[in-house]
Amino acid sequence: MVLFVQGCFSGLVLPGNEIPALFNYKNEGASILFKLPEFDGRNLNGMNVCIVCSSHLEKEETKQIRIKLTNYTKGFTKKFRAVAVNLVKSCEDHLWQGHISNNFFKLGSEDEVELIVDCMNTMTVKKTGVYLVYAQDEARRKAKRGLDSDDRAGSSCDNLLLAKRLRMETSPQNIEENMDVA
Repeated sequence: MVLFVQGCFSGLVLPGNEIPALFNYKNEGASILFKLPEFDGRNLNGMNVCIVCSSHLEKEETKQIRIKLTNYTKGFTKKFRAVAVNLVKSCEDHLWQGHISNNFFKLGSEDEVELIVDCMNTMTVKKTGVYLVYAQDEARRKAKRGLDSDDRAGSSCDNLLLAKRLRMETSPQNIEENMDVA
């Protein structure tokens, strides 16, 4: 049985030619077969997918990515709607990274899964990687960044920028310069 799911993933493109080290599973080419680990009480939110790709210089059409996921343990395949990728014509490789939510395919502990990236002849996929995202990991990361709902002053990045600006404006040198002008 093959299901088409619309609007399940989006992504971003960056220059690069290596799957980042933090990705749990990596493979050469456009497909990757892996067995999920024991979840040990964790909840799988989804997967970050990363590919190394190159554009076909001779083709003008919009670059597209479609992901097909087969769960051999549960016996189903799902194809995700193609998304357009803003990849410029280039001789250099690029990374595309996107996230797929587990709400759509309900992967379980120790499921055997194959992920295939289909660029519909608009790009060449050289490498594929998958990073599993657990709810507990996301909560820990958010807490580390100080992004909980009680943070009325904005994100921790906003707070850092504000602190740097205040240090700069209140430095002894700036205060003296401002006094001389007045």
